[in-house]
Amino acid sequence: MFLRTALRSLSLTALVTTTVLPGCASKPAAPAETPAPGGEDPAAAAVRDADPATVEALKAAIAGPQRSAENRARDQYRHPLETLLFFGLKKDQTVVELWPGGGGWFTEILAPTLRDSGKLIVTNFDTSGPADAYQTRNGKKFLEKLAGAPEVYDKVEVVTVTDPSALVLAPENSVDLVVTFRNTHGWVEDNIDAAIYGAAFKALKPGGVLGVEAHRAKPQQVDDPKKVAETGYLPEDWVVARIESFGFKLQARSEINANPKDTKDYEKGVWTLPPSFELGDKDRDKYAAIGESDRMTLKFVKP
Repeated sequence: MFLRTALRSLSLTALVTTTVLPGCASKPAAPAETPAPGGEDPAAAAVRDADPATVEALKAAIAGPQRSAENRARDQYRHPLETLLFFGLKKDQTVVELWPGGGGWFTEILAPTLRDSGKLIVTNFDTSGPADAYQTRNGKKFLEKLAGAPEVYDKVEVVTVTDPSALVLAPENSVDLVVTFRNTHGWVEDNIDAAIYGAAFKALKPGGVLGVEAHRAKPQQVDDPKKVAETGYLPEDWVVARIESFGFKLQARSEINANPKDTKDYEKGVWTLPPSFELGDKDRDKYAAIGESDRMTLKFVKP
């Protein structure tokens, strides 16, 4: 169980000692800015109204040489410019990226954007464990990535996570924005979402933003959150209710990362789709044509 979850969601089950709040039943989410049928998506409005200097810095980072061709190819599914501006990113903010993974896909964009006038804090696995452990290997991979391009990553602050129940991301009320991408299902499956969202809430300033992108399941009643999370997907209203139970308030939703081609009923869950392709060559062209998963993109605030 742990190995599968670790490989898929960058979780820390082996280190967890936290007590978790009960799962939230699916229920209608709090009123929030939502894309109107045929109207402008809030992400598009955010791009239109964004700080010009931040837009310029983001575009430069997205086009920068620190990004591989493989990572650039995923922009069509992950929409980094629109997503980060929807979350309210500004180049002079203090930002925390939770669980970036060994590859640091969004770190490649956030670090140069914030380098001159802001601050980026990232979490990373403890690298002191067994050499062949997933956390150790990927923690080292991420640190090597940062060390390999000091002109991009030299000012990134790394918080090593050894025990999620004791996680401190930054001084209380000091962070403008916390972001997480495709991690929520893993935290739910491993019973550590309460600890992580609690740490994010403490770190954020009043009025600060939590930006969440997650694989979106079909609407359904959630009696066993861990069981649903094993597929990689979670229903959007359940995620909203769960995160709001930690004190956050939903401010807006965007469909910028939606994918109506995703049928969400695959043998290997969300990992059947690219970039994982867990079925190997079996029906690979079919899944490549679907593309990456259908995703909710949610903006919460700390009151």
